[in-house]
Amino acid sequence: MSIDLTFIGQIVVFLTLVFLMKKYLYGPMADLMEARSQKIADGLAAADAGKEAKAKAEAEIAEQLKVARTKASEVIASAEKRAAEINEAAVVKAREEAQQIVDSAREEVNAELNRARQTLRSEVADIAMLAAERVVESELDAKRHAKLVEGIVSAGFGNA
Repeated sequence: MSIDLTFIGQIVVFLTLVFLMKKYLYGPMADLMEARSQKIADGLAAADAGKEAKAKAEAEIAEQLKVARTKASEVIASAEKRAAEINEAAVVKAREEAQQIVDSAREEVNAELNRARQTLRSEVADIAMLAAERVVESELDAKRHAKLVEGIVSAGFGNA
């Protein structure tokens, strides 16, 4: 193998080309790739941080939901207890009102009964007075009185 000037020229051109490509093509390209790699690494780190933040936020949300559910359960229990108390009070009040109505009705019936008795007594008294009056009138009727007297006299002295 002979080394001639063409071969040396080709080597010089090749080395020059390698130097120029490294300086103007591979160097900036390597810098760009490094920058891109760093950007990707930063993006992955941000994604990891985002995942951690998301997990932390989800845990916080779960805790807040748990607290909210507990409070809601307490509020519901309190409302149910209050509703039961109101219902019981309404039942007691209704019973008292019913008892008052029954008592009032009994008093009204007793008053009506007393009025009826009083009316009956009054009517009986009026009837008795009317009967007595008629008896007295019949006794005071002169003709009848005279007739009775005559009857008695004739019955008692008629045979004498």
